[in-house]
Amino acid sequence: MPQEEAGAGNQKQVFIIGHKNPDCDFVCSAIGYAYFKNIVDRRYLYIPARAGELNSETKFVLEKFDFEPPIEIESLAPTASDMELKKPIVASPYDSLKGVASLMKERNIHTVPIVDTTRKLSGIIGLKDIAEHYIDTMGFGDLSTTPIDLNILVDTLDAKVITNPKNIENLTGQIFIAAMQKSTILNRIRAGDVVILGDRTDVQIGLINTGCSALIITGNSTISQEVISLATEKGTAIVSSPHHTFATARLFDLSTPLHSIMSKDVPVAGLYTRISEIKRKVVESKYRCVLLVDGNNRLIGIVTRTDLLQPIRKKVILVDHHRVGDISTLMPIHVHNEPIGSTCTIIVGLMFLHQIDIPPEIAGLLLSGILSDTLILTLSTTTERDKEVTHKLADVLDVEIEEYGKELLTASIGIKEKSAREILLHDFKEYLLGAKKVGVGQIMVLNEEEIRAKEEDIKSEMEHLRKEKQYDLVAFLITNPLRKGEEISVKGDKRIIEKAFAVKIRDDKCAIPETLS
Repeated sequence: MPQEEAGAGNQKQVFIIGHKNPDCDFVCSAIGYAYFKNIVDRRYLYIPARAGELNSETKFVLEKFDFEPPIEIESLAPTASDMELKKPIVASPYDSLKGVASLMKERNIHTVPIVDTTRKLSGIIGLKDIAEHYIDTMGFGDLSTTPIDLNILVDTLDAKVITNPKNIENLTGQIFIAAMQKSTILNRIRAGDVVILGDRTDVQIGLINTGCSALIITGNSTISQEVISLATEKGTAIVSSPHHTFATARLFDLSTPLHSIMSKDVPVAGLYTRISEIKRKVVESKYRCVLLVDGNNRLIGIVTRTDLLQPIRKKVILVDHHRVGDISTLMPIHVHNEPIGSTCTIIVGLMFLHQIDIPPEIAGLLLSGILSDTLILTLSTTTERDKEVTHKLADVLDVEIEEYGKELLTASIGIKEKSAREILLHDFKEYLLGAKKVGVGQIMVLNEEEIRAKEEDIKSEMEHLRKEKQYDLVAFLITNPLRKGEEISVKGDKRIIEKAFAVKIRDDKCAIPETLS
């Protein structure tokens, strides 16, 4: 019988994500903060996410501490996963038309998904499908194309099987109501037909002798032993219905299994399909709904027009996000901002505050994020808190900070196999400085000869990117952590750099002393 399907994936999700080009600090802080929030707040499922490809340093860290990369999402536009999904009411392909029609009336619904025993979607049925089938089958017809399952018929009629000598499972042939003279009905019946009639023993015997496959005897009528014996001998099934003949005839039609009338033209979407796309599908579907399925076509939920009336918003936490001025919200939001070197330092502080034990693998991620973002605690943005937290995490892992920092640094700066565009976009951010649109890339190197060999190709890519994205300026910083200062190459409005750092640019590049990052 139709049933209420157990819900799956109904816990509200909150994505923890950072800037478009995920660096080590962002990814490590996203995973660490998700771990923290899933412990202190059970209302939601916190999921680390990213909006772009991982760099080599981050891949190294994730592999070292055995973490899967955060899921990649293209947009924060709301999807089906952001909805309060209902537990879908479903039916089996072998349920009767009567059962699903009764369910629709009881639950005041117009559509029911049809699923198999593994919850895979088989089809869909709506009130219109039922009405069309009911009209099409008025006057009865030939069951050879849509046989009736005997068990479903018995369940629909609340009937009893009196005889079934051939153990038939399905009724086929023509259906007749024996509401005419004996001679007339016997002349019309052919072997294998099904007849509905009352307590007319002489007609019952005549029909059995003509070879009909089944008699549906109505009104809980007494069936003679002679009829039962003859039916057993001739192989005729006899079913006793408690209803009068007219009601039995109509219920007979409602015993049709759903698989024979359900539609396979099912409007479907995935859990991460955008709401805008779901709205379009709902409008275009004659069922005015969309069924949500997973990658194995298993039913997750159903979205109707009513569900789309409520505003749907994705819940997001931004980490390692330096630009907050361009974010506008309708409701107040919580912002935690501190003048420290790494977002991971804040997260470790929260874990200490809530007295949460930090597992070694989480400690490894957070330590990596701090060392990456502070260049092994050498950048001017590094604070005493960063240093204090770093030593505590190193104690958890029992590692030497300098030794692991160099291992991390080596993993981050391999550029031999990278193209000029990959190097330029390795750590690339976009800024608006007043009316100026600026793109800034940065690479860290130990062997400067490697970057010199690709310098002209990088400059060419910078100019191509400036025109492609309509930047006023594209700047590329080359950082060597073994010496103070950076080298910068520029394409576009050079005055921005010259004014900011009080330098003179020649041949599209210059050095910026006493500066890192």
